[in-house]
Amino acid sequence: MTYPPLTRTDRFWRWTAQAIDRRVLAAVASQRGLRLLFALSARLSSAFPADTAVRTDPDGALWLRPGGVARDAGVLLYVHGGGFTIGSPRTHAALAAHLARAAGLRAVLPRYRLAPEHPFPAARDDIIAAHARLVGAGLFPVALAGDSAGGNLALLLAQHLRDTGQPLPRAMALIAPAADLSGDIAARFAAAPGEMLIPPQWARRIRAAYLGGRDPADPAISPLLGDLAGLPPAMIQSGAEEALAAEARRLVAAMDDATHDPWPGLPHVWHLHAGKMPAADAALARMGAFLRTRTAP
Repeated sequence: MTYPPLTRTDRFWRWTAQAIDRRVLAAVASQRGLRLLFALSARLSSAFPADTAVRTDPDGALWLRPGGVARDAGVLLYVHGGGFTIGSPRTHAALAAHLARAAGLRAVLPRYRLAPEHPFPAARDDIIAAHARLVGAGLFPVALAGDSAGGNLALLLAQHLRDTGQPLPRAMALIAPAADLSGDIAARFAAAPGEMLIPPQWARRIRAAYLGGRDPADPAISPLLGDLAGLPPAMIQSGAEEALAAEARRLVAAMDDATHDPWPGLPHVWHLHAGKMPAADAALARMGAFLRTRTAP
């Protein structure tokens, strides 16, 4: 695959990841504090596609229909990331809206409980329940997507649907999924000196908060350590130099039909700057085109 050269705007957002966001994640131990900062920064650092219709349903899920997408278009279920401890449908709304527009789909972002208040399996159970509500309402998602921790939960949902004999989405779009929470964190980051955003301190804190004493090698926690056969076709994007790029490569090797799309010189989930960062928009356009092809009637 070819990649567009980074613009001055791209380099600015990369600098904020390295010089500001990474330092904040390392220094602020309070996940509640980080939630507030993330909610504010997401509003300032992203923008919706034009004419995006936004609504929240009674279960707290956020529905998005970008301009030009039909009211009865297929549904993309997007699971937001944030290390299982921060983030919300709102922080990832612009990202999901740009992806949905490129795919020609409506998007729904379910709310799930966060650690440390609600450790595993709360998030996984909430996403499975959200999918069940959609199916019960006759809204079967044709595509499944998620970033980072959300990519982990999207994979766990797909495995659950397969194992319980339920119909699977036609395709998956995963952005740097945290698919294996086991292993030595220091070694993982030492092997990725180009990691621009995630500091090891935060990785340790969120893993401890989410696991609540559980074994990270449990396949119910780390989907990469479980059975990945029979899952939908997937596109997996990541920064080429980030720590989670190695997990993306391992997923591609273990899945039946998956492609890794590593973007050079970009930080973890740069897509969060959708609408304001050309590289984010370009990556989401490519991922959306993949979903459009795979979900076309």
